[in-house]
Amino acid sequence: MTAEIAILNKTAVALAADSKVTLSRGGMQKTYDTVDKLFSLSKTEPVGAMIYGNAEFIGFPWETVIKEYRRKRAGQTFDTVFDWADDLKSFLLAVFPFSDEDEDRVAISIAQSWIQETMQQVMPGSRGPDDFRLALIEAAEIEIEELEAADDFLTQAEWTNLKGRIKKRLQSLSSSGFFAQFPDCHAPLLKIAELGIRKAVASPATSGLVVAGFGECELLPSLISFDVDGILTGRLKALPTQRIDTTRKSTGVILPFAQTDMVYRFMQGIDPDYAVLIHEGIGDLLLENALDTARALGHSDEEIEKLMPALTTATQASVRAFWDENEKLRSERFASPIIEMAMSLPKDELANLAESLVSLTSLQRRVSREIETVGGAIDVAVISKGDGFVWIKRKHYFNPDRNLRFVNAYFSELGRVTNGGKHSGDNATA
Repeated sequence: MTAEIAILNKTAVALAADSKVTLSRGGMQKTYDTVDKLFSLSKTEPVGAMIYGNAEFIGFPWETVIKEYRRKRAGQTFDTVFDWADDLKSFLLAVFPFSDEDEDRVAISIAQSWIQETMQQVMPGSRGPDDFRLALIEAAEIEIEELEAADDFLTQAEWTNLKGRIKKRLQSLSSSGFFAQFPDCHAPLLKIAELGIRKAVASPATSGLVVAGFGECELLPSLISFDVDGILTGRLKALPTQRIDTTRKSTGVILPFAQTDMVYRFMQGIDPDYAVLIHEGIGDLLLENALDTARALGHSDEEIEKLMPALTTATQASVRAFWDENEKLRSERFASPIIEMAMSLPKDELANLAESLVSLTSLQRRVSREIETVGGAIDVAVISKGDGFVWIKRKHYFNPDRNLRFVNAYFSELGRVTNGGKHSGDNATA
């Protein structure tokens, strides 16, 4: 897991990412603090990228893929950041001659992540095999309903072709091993696996990809982000999550990625999970109060049952009105003042704010009982139209002074793709 921040105003984009990675092997978890998640997409152009979630793209480390993209696009320019993102997605399809077997592995990985996610939802509350079975079926039915409501990613013909190759493996995922003792669960788990592959919904094992900066024809910054699951039937399953196109009328933008809870607490004045509990609790409380009032006024159970739709509608309307006013107040008192200040922050303060928001999540994970999934050095970069991609803080796994061959090779390549090799590149780094 990770915590990342992008802050945009009219002058620049500040990007910050922690360095923690969590590895799961054989039911055990191990963390390391030295992973790179923030990269420049070009040695000469003002555009950068961040990754989070799954650290690999179909077996290749994202770091390798992005740096290979940067090498092969040396000296390339694009009109907008969105054009950069489109070209990067095209590169992902061509970076390696992926076979049907590779695509089958992607599909199985997606299916497995959905099944594991469903099981994890019920594990903490299970009290024996029967309770677990019932809870798993209930969780599966909810998951199926949500997935069925989503748009399709694969056409019927594409799905039929893919399913023919992986059908037996999907059946094994949903019925063998631990699930063999719960035959009632096999069908719904298989359904989740199939829908998770077919639908235009990011899997729990997805990779997040953020591209931000300035295109050749842009004077104001832009940002776009995707959830990338891999390649299925020759197409990249990359689902857009954010698209920010700054205009002269825009205000500042603060966007957290991956683990976002602490940033929302800071920005909104309340934990998002707690806000959901309050929202649901108020609705239940109002409805129960209305029913108690009806009984106190002498209404019979039959009359109350007839009134139930009207009471439910009135309760939902009241909760909506309360919550709309509540969100407006929170925005005015907490979020808006910070965003307004971000709009006018100079580049160095923009970087400080981005780093501080990532540090806030790191501190909370460090002092809580949860596994420390955010931490390590925080990489910070600022991208502006005039100065390009500038590292504010950057960790290295090596000492640059002891690796002059690497440094010289980097700047030698940089010089070859600029005007006569006269680009200063003082702030560039690997």
